Amino acid sequence: MTTAGECKNCGAALAGPYCSACGQSADVRIPSVRGLLADVLGDLFNFDSRIWRSLVTLVLKPGRLTTAFLEGQRARYAPPFRMYLLASVAFFLLLSLLRATAPPAASADNGGDVVGNAGAAARVGAPPTDDIAVADADPLVGIDIEDGKVSCKLDQDVTPAVRDRLVAVCERIQKDGGVSYLRALAGNLPVMMLVFIPIIAAIMRVLYLFARRKYVEHLLFFAHVHTFFFVLGVATALAWALPRFTPVLVWPALIVTAAAAMWFLVYVYRAMRHVYAQGHALTAVKYLVLGASYVVALMYTLIATIVITAVTV
Repeated sequence: MTTAGECKNCGAALAGPYCSACGQSADVRIPSVRGLLADVLGDLFNFDSRIWRSLVTLVLKPGRLTTAFLEGQRARYAPPFRMYLLASVAFFLLLSLLRATAPPAASADNGGDVVGNAGAAARVGAPPTDDIAVADADPLVGIDIEDGKVSCKLDQDVTPAVRDRLVAVCERIQKDGGVSYLRALAGNLPVMMLVFIPIIAAIMRVLYLFARRKYVEHLLFFAHVHTFFFVLGVATALAWALPRFTPVLVWPALIVTAAAAMWFLVYVYRAMRHVYAQGHALTAVKYLVLGASYVVALMYTLIATIVITAVTV
């Protein structure tokens, strides 16, 4: 049983206002409502200060945040994957909010959501049907998304067993015009990115095979790079929300988008130069190889996510 001179949390002897063993405050009285609010706000402001310091360093100094973490400067900055999760959640939540508050699009009269032989059955709100479009030279299964509407088409050479299963999947997707599918796909995209980061970090490990870098270093590098990507994504999404108020603001949105894309490309190169400390020529070669590998890996990861979402929706 602890005494007044012992920490109520771990039992260590107290020599000040905080326990030297676990860090808990010696004052463990039940707080007032005012004290509780002050404690919560204090933690929030302290957290925000680390976040803002980390974001400024991340955005304006490519690679510096990764280097600081690897060198042990961690108390000043937010943990890498906490920042990544915060930025990705903010990005996807903002997209969902903008999508939910977007004005309804005018429905097309020419049946732009119809694919091949599916005819009117692929229209939004149409009841399920077996008349799924059949294509001669298309992949095993195709999911067309046009103006937020979804329709399916199948390869005519699939076996009856596979076809029955794919038809059932397509019917579920077309039953509500793809609303459930698109919602599920949007929900799976954050998970896809969490899977994609270790993949691209493994590719980076190969590119720097002789640099004596641990795999976790590449993982941290891409955690920061993708955090920066989502920060740019938030800024771009906000810029594209402005034209809702007046069409004149389309040009500023285009400028922000172009600037964000250019800065991201420059940013990754500069971050590689700073973190891996190699010359311009060698970094440029690895940058180009990484870019090509990134696009291919992202494409296959996205395809896998689309297929998994389709069969599980």
